[in-house]
Amino acid sequence: MATFNDLNLHPALLQSLQDLNYTIPTPIQESAIPLLLHGQDVAGQAETGSGKTGAFGLPLLQSINPDLQQVQAIVVVPTRELAVQVRQELKQFGKMIKNLKVSAFYGGHSFSQERASLSHPPQLLVGTPGRLTDHLNRRTLDLSHVTQVVLDEADKLLEMGFEEELDQILSNLPHKRQTILFSATMPDDVKELIANSLKNPQFVKASANAIPDQVKLVGIKVDHEKRKETVGQLLQSINPVGTVVFTNTRIAADELAAQLQEQGFAARALHGGMEQKDRDKAMTLFRNGTTQVLVATDIAARGLDIDKLQNIIHYELPIDAAAYLHRSGRTGRAGKSGTVYTLATPRDEKQLRDWEQVRMDEWLSADKLTAKAAENKTPAVAAFATLYISGGRKDKISPRDIVGALIAEAGLKAEQIGKIEVQDRMSFVAVPEAQSKSIAAKLSEGRIKGRKYKIQLVKD
Repeated sequence: MATFNDLNLHPALLQSLQDLNYTIPTPIQESAIPLLLHGQDVAGQAETGSGKTGAFGLPLLQSINPDLQQVQAIVVVPTRELAVQVRQELKQFGKMIKNLKVSAFYGGHSFSQERASLSHPPQLLVGTPGRLTDHLNRRTLDLSHVTQVVLDEADKLLEMGFEEELDQILSNLPHKRQTILFSATMPDDVKELIANSLKNPQFVKASANAIPDQVKLVGIKVDHEKRKETVGQLLQSINPVGTVVFTNTRIAADELAAQLQEQGFAARALHGGMEQKDRDKAMTLFRNGTTQVLVATDIAARGLDIDKLQNIIHYELPIDAAAYLHRSGRTGRAGKSGTVYTLATPRDEKQLRDWEQVRMDEWLSADKLTAKAAENKTPAVAAFATLYISGGRKDKISPRDIVGALIAEAGLKAEQIGKIEVQDRMSFVAVPEAQSKSIAAKLSEGRIKGRKYKIQLVKD
């Protein structure tokens, strides 16, 4: 079995991988990285969670010139959430590379801030098609130095209707370049995109099954009109922390999240009808454990990569088996266990049988679930609340600074402090919910790295 040391990666990248406790490449990384380092065009079939960001990201980082302050590689992704996630992963991989700048451009983000940042361009740019073409149309983005382009989740890019934007982006790139494409599925339109955009591509493929073996799949037989009631009973019968419930519509997500809140669960909706700041807030609170349950449409299925995601619940079946696998594959990452629950009406049961690649390990009746819920009548209360801090990376604040301030100013112990997220101009930290008001008050009176910042509890 190969290790990252066998893949001829630069010492700076190997050091970052070691710090992240990544020692053995995933199958898609082992297949793709040598080809990409040799400059070949690659078309890869791989699910989110297979390690594909590392598969294309490590060769990109190895190939750029950090002393040249120009956009040298772009990664095109279908959603804002994925743009933010890919940028963060690339920054982690490249943290030992001096003068490296990685940016993400996407709708809902300040265009003027993006334009200003291009006065000192990133070497690596991650972006959504609409925002990238917006920059091209306004002549604010220079792609003349780009030598590598990645089309990530190509099936989703085409499914969302970005074909014209992709054509425009590719036509603005130098003819001599390396083109990389990753897609979870390979329908005809993706194959056509490969034929038109890649030169003598090498094909690599990860396992077709998006659901890891260590994930348990449980079917719950339910009448259509009792689905909402059944979700509440299911969450009451398990530890609800780290659960994503998938719905097919925004209305269903909002209604179900509201009902779960009434039942005492820390639940939030996530869908494309929300403002970007509200979507970011929902994701932040879910990642750090303040929100137990995220009720989401399929916008979250692509690129949702959360360490502590324990349970997936299919409130409604998606349109096809591929979408079901995408949703279900969000749990059981990196060898961890997880459970996927599927609420199934008699009609849904027939559909699941028709999807041959979908297995079901166990079936439960609604009556059995009701009995389980009765044994555990009190939903688990979220252990954390989240503090907002009005300073971030641009203010030279690091997670270590926040930990130090919470220990010095609020008297916390390091093990009491939850997940910390430091963004450009703001930060978020999870703290014990029972002490959260006192902690916020003490931190407001104190200082972080010698400066006072606005501190407040994040509320609905």
